[in-house]
Amino acid sequence: MKQSILVLFFLPHLAFAQHAEPTDSLDAKTLSEVVVEAQMQSTSPTATTYFPSIKQKNAAQDAIDLLRKMAIPQIQINPTDNAVTDNAGAAVSVFINYMPASQEDMAGLRTTDVRKVEYLEFPTDPRFRGAMRAIHIIVQEYAYGGYTKLSADENVLTGLSSRVNVFTKFSYKKLTYDLFVAANNWDNRHTAYSTEGIYSLKDADGSDVVLARNEFADNAHFQQNQYPVTFRATYNSEKIQIRNTLGYSHSAYPIQHQSGVLTYSPGMAENYTFDRRNPSHSNSLSYQGTFYFALPNHFSVNAAPQFSYTHNNNTLTYTTSAAPDPIIRKARENAYHYRVDAYLNKQFANIHTLMLGINGGDYINRLWYSGNAVYSDRFHNAFAAGLLCYQLQTQKINLYTDAGICWEQSNINGIKNTDTYPFLHVNLRYAPHSRHAISTYFQYANNTPGIDAKASDLLRDNEFMYLTGNPLLSNSRHITFQLAYAWMPSNQFNLNAYGNFFELFDRQMTAYVPYDGGRALLRTYINDGNFVQGKIGVSANVKFLDNNLQFYVTPEQCFNRSTGIFKKNYNPFQVTAQVIYYLNQLYFQAFYQTPQKTMFSNSPRTHRSRDFYAASAGWANSDWNIRLTAYNIFNTHWDSADTYLETPLYKEHRTNFGTTSHARLNLSVTYTFGYGKKVQRGNEVGEQSGASSAIMK
Repeated sequence: MKQSILVLFFLPHLAFAQHAEPTDSLDAKTLSEVVVEAQMQSTSPTATTYFPSIKQKNAAQDAIDLLRKMAIPQIQINPTDNAVTDNAGAAVSVFINYMPASQEDMAGLRTTDVRKVEYLEFPTDPRFRGAMRAIHIIVQEYAYGGYTKLSADENVLTGLSSRVNVFTKFSYKKLTYDLFVAANNWDNRHTAYSTEGIYSLKDADGSDVVLARNEFADNAHFQQNQYPVTFRATYNSEKIQIRNTLGYSHSAYPIQHQSGVLTYSPGMAENYTFDRRNPSHSNSLSYQGTFYFALPNHFSVNAAPQFSYTHNNNTLTYTTSAAPDPIIRKARENAYHYRVDAYLNKQFANIHTLMLGINGGDYINRLWYSGNAVYSDRFHNAFAAGLLCYQLQTQKINLYTDAGICWEQSNINGIKNTDTYPFLHVNLRYAPHSRHAISTYFQYANNTPGIDAKASDLLRDNEFMYLTGNPLLSNSRHITFQLAYAWMPSNQFNLNAYGNFFELFDRQMTAYVPYDGGRALLRTYINDGNFVQGKIGVSANVKFLDNNLQFYVTPEQCFNRSTGIFKKNYNPFQVTAQVIYYLNQLYFQAFYQTPQKTMFSNSPRTHRSRDFYAASAGWANSDWNIRLTAYNIFNTHWDSADTYLETPLYKEHRTNFGTTSHARLNLSVTYTFGYGKKVQRGNEVGEQSGASSAIMK
């Protein structure tokens, strides 16, 4: 009986015919066919669960691609950088078999081994490491063996754009070893930006002068090379999980060059030229560990230490024919970051859970500038926090709440700034039925400026602009409120309606103040005003033709308001739409996104990208996946976005040029082959990130 139930649960289109036995009775009737369809999606107080179809798994080339084809209404995936967020724009953590995974980690996933995908809100399982929202991909596990996955991605019409990676996994009983190696290379002559700036200055007599200074790029060359290598070892049993990950990455921009025409108005009739060169390279080492132990009496403990080190070299040379002296800035940096998170869980009566969590760490930067300006910097930003969490789980309700205290201290060349603040999270989810759920969320928390915004060095950007940070820049508090409703009436339709409110108080703001007697401007950072953001929208996914034709659409209305020195309202409307059609082993997909319009929370800027569209066709089986995609095929321009800045003393319009919005053709191929018996697939390791940089840009 149990086996029959499992078969009906996992096969979405299993049907059987039930007929009456032949009989001599005049009342004998033949029963019509009874079709039993498994439920491929459901919601509960703790999770929303989706079972991807065989067609979706075959057509997907990696984990992110699978999530995109599943079109889960609770999440959004950025088409250009593959970032996974909830509908409010907050980051969603991704896990594979209870282990954290980056996008690079998931690149090696063999999607045909995926059993189900869960969307979780505030899971208290310590293996999720305190994640507020998570996508949990559950992958088939095997006893021993291994597999290797090869991936290649090439673009044409935009210059060189090549990504190749190899992932290999080998498992023996409870031990698993992963190795990831990649080579990513880009080379094009279209990555640049043009800037139109309006400066409010003083002349030599102290009179007000409004000067337009414009840079128009007409020549560019961009080159990047990246070579990550990562090794990981995992021990996984029913009550113990231990994972250690070592990563190395070399990333270089040997060429970042642009030049063009420089004009001034009024006062200078002649056109000048400018030339900007900014090569850089970095080497990173990282370690991440995960240690989980299930203890007697429903106790469990989880600890996650991490450490990263990055060495950066960055050189800027800026020359114009209008100024005799070039701007030369060389930066050399050692950046360190360490952090430890630890959680102790205790479950009571199967419905109550208490969790005690602590974490702490430090960002450390040792930075040297040479060239026109010479500095030697020591930066620290340390933190320590503790929290207490309670969760109630019943058949229809999941209540999560935590509260804690965090201590932070920045030390910028001996200038210390200390802050201690409380934080609070409350999440309530009510699921009266497997097809309905409503959830609400409240947060009071903190925004901490990056070290680069607190740097005390004074650097020159051009003949009228200088740059510095603010060591005494304060943290900003914020509140968030969200409300969402999920409706899943059938396997062919699901919907998520959502609303979000966010307010950031006394936020970090970019400011421009007079410098050198008003003959130039100084860009710095201050605490000023509030930033308010709201959003309402609907995500819907509908399927036809025996689930072979799938439509997904997300219209949303956004509301932005800024107070203080930058007073502005900005309320854009935007839509994302996708259609997929499966025909045996062939699949076809189209995607469209209206221009994305945003207002920056920490700068007096608004940003508008170009619309983004793509059409693809592919062929796939359990091992091969070959896809050809045409991106923005009717767009012959290289401009990709516009950014507008408005302050009393400085206004700017910047046009970004690049390959993301230009017409291009992409060929991507994956091939996976297995060896041995019962291969454990999933949990792929990927490129590891280094420590964050404090170099001002």
